[in-house]
Amino acid sequence: MNNKDNPNWDDLFGSGQSDPAVLNGKHKQHEEEENAAKEANVHDMHHWNYNGTHAWKKYGFLQSKNHGANPISLDVDLNKLLQLYKKRMQQDDTTQEEMKRPIRKKIEGLKIDIQNIEQSIANIRMEKIPSIEKKKDHLKSEIGEVRRDPSFYKEKPNWAALIITIIVLVLLTLYLWIFYTSASYSAFFRQFAPDDINVANSIFDPNALRKAWNEGGPALILVTTMPFIFLGLGVLIHKVQEQEGRGKWFKLAALIITTFLFDYIIAYEIVKKIHDLQALNNPEMDATYRFGDAVSDPNFWLIIFAGFVTYLIWGFLFDRLMHDTRKMDHAGEQIRVRKKEIMGLNKETDTQQAQIDQLRQQIFEKKKEISELEQDLTATFIRPREFEYIVYQFASGWMQYIEGGMMGEQAEKNDIRSQTRDVVLNFIQKNNNPIIQDS
Repeated sequence: MNNKDNPNWDDLFGSGQSDPAVLNGKHKQHEEEENAAKEANVHDMHHWNYNGTHAWKKYGFLQSKNHGANPISLDVDLNKLLQLYKKRMQQDDTTQEEMKRPIRKKIEGLKIDIQNIEQSIANIRMEKIPSIEKKKDHLKSEIGEVRRDPSFYKEKPNWAALIITIIVLVLLTLYLWIFYTSASYSAFFRQFAPDDINVANSIFDPNALRKAWNEGGPALILVTTMPFIFLGLGVLIHKVQEQEGRGKWFKLAALIITTFLFDYIIAYEIVKKIHDLQALNNPEMDATYRFGDAVSDPNFWLIIFAGFVTYLIWGFLFDRLMHDTRKMDHAGEQIRVRKKEIMGLNKETDTQQAQIDQLRQQIFEKKKEISELEQDLTATFIRPREFEYIVYQFASGWMQYIEGGMMGEQAEKNDIRSQTRDVVLNFIQKNNNPIIQDS
C-alpha cells in the first residue's frame, strides 16, 4: 500500500502535544469543517469518492464530536462504516462478478478433478481388479490340474549335483564338529604348553573330548554342544532365505554378524593364550593383548577363516540342498509356487483397494472445498485496501476533533488518542478479509 493508502500514524493521530494558541486558532477551522461535514451526504452511494475528497474525514470529525470521541462509539461507527461499504459493494454487480470469477473457475476445476478421480476409481474397479481376479482364478485352476494329474508337471532332478551337495555337507559337518569342539576347548579350558605356539596345534586337539571329560561335566557339555550352535545358525540362514520382503536381508546380515562376533571371541581367546605364552618366554614382549590387537594378528584371521567362512559355506549349501529336495515333491512344489503367486495377487488387490480408499478421500476433500467456495459465492466481496483507506480517512477526522475540538486535559486526550489508535488498528486487522459473509 502506498503512503496515501497507509498514512503514518504519528501524522494521522498527532504527537500528543498541542499548543493552546494553535488549538484556539483551529476551533474556527473545525467549525467550518463541521458545517461541511453536515452538508456531505455520506449515506448517498453516489457521493462515494476515494480520490482525494475529504468527505470521510469530515464525517469522522462530526461523529467524534457527536460521541465525545468515545472509543466504544468509534468501534460502533467503524462497523456502521463497514456495513455502508458492504452495501455499496453489493449493489455493484459488475465488480462482484469480477471478484467472484476466480472462485467460479476454481469450483469448475475441482469438479473436473472429481470427474477424473471417479474415472480412475471406475478403471480400478472395472479393469484392474477384475484382471487380477482372472489371474487368480487361472492359478487356482492350474492347482486343480496339478492335483488331478501330477505326473504332467514332473521335473527330473539333477541327481549328480544333489549327491555331491550331500557329500560336501556331510564332510563340512564333520569338519565343523571337529573344529568347534577343539576350538572351544582350547579357548576356554586348555592350558597351553610351549609347543602349542603353533596355530594348528593350538586349535586342533584330537583329545579335546577326553580332556573335557576330565575337566568335568560342564566342560564336556560346553565342548560337545558348541558345534550345534553354529550348525543351528547355519540352519537359520535357510529359514531366513525362505522369507519374503526386504526385511529378510537385514535379518540375514544380523545373523551373519552375530556368528562372526561369536567366532571373534573364540579366536581372540586362542591367540591371546598364544601371545601370553610367547610373552612368558620373551620378557621384552608386551604382555598386554587387547581386542584390537587381534585384527593385525595373522593367526587370528586364520582361525576366523577356518571356522566362520566354513560356517557360511555350510549354511548356504544347506539352503541350496533344502531348495533342491523340495523340488523332488513335484506336485507339491508346483502347488506352492502357484499359491505364492496367488498371495502376491491378493496383496496387489489390497493395494488397489487401498488406492480406491485414497481416491475417495480426495473426492471427499474436494467436495468439501467446493462447498466452502460455494458458501463464499453467497458472501459480499470487498476491496480491503480501499476500505482501509476509508477507515484511515474517517479516523483522521475523528482524531482531529480530539486534537483541536475536544476540551480536556492533555493527559486525558493522550489516553483517548491511544485507545482510539488501538480500536482502529484492531478493527482493520479483524476486517482485512476480502470476503464478508452475510450474517
